[in-house]
Amino acid sequence: MEPPPPLHEVHFQDQLAALTYLRTVPYVDKNRLVVMGASFGGIQTMLAVERESGYRVAVNCSGAAQTWRGSPDLRARLTAAASKATIPVFFLQAENDYDLTPNRVLSDEVRKAGKSVETKTYPAFGASAQDGHNFCWQGTNIWGPDVLKFMEANLP
Repeated sequence: MEPPPPLHEVHFQDQLAALTYLRTVPYVDKNRLVVMGASFGGIQTMLAVERESGYRVAVNCSGAAQTWRGSPDLRARLTAAASKATIPVFFLQAENDYDLTPNRVLSDEVRKAGKSVETKTYPAFGASAQDGHNFCWQGTNIWGPDVLKFMEANLP
């Protein structure tokens, strides 16, 4: 019996189903779809960048920051996805997040794939690694303007 697929792949199928639905909604501008995720959602974002899915821009906030070091299979999967990037990607994290390596490695791969990429590490947010990871949710007033500028520059 074959083992079940990893959860990030299972949840990616849910994301694609939601995207399929969005593309049928009349008031959704199908030429300006953006995928953004934080933490596990950042992992999902990276899976989305490797396919011609209809997304035009991706924003990854702290994707795999907690799991990068201890998950070689996930590292390989995300690196492969980034190396096949089909859309521009903005990477962001606070300096005191768990691990800054994923954003550096993955942004280099997106750049090698020839896509527009920006990586921004913001000053420490709070006092702990968890506080830094929470920057994705609690620091929107800090990173929001940079993300909007990137989206405006990369959307039709």
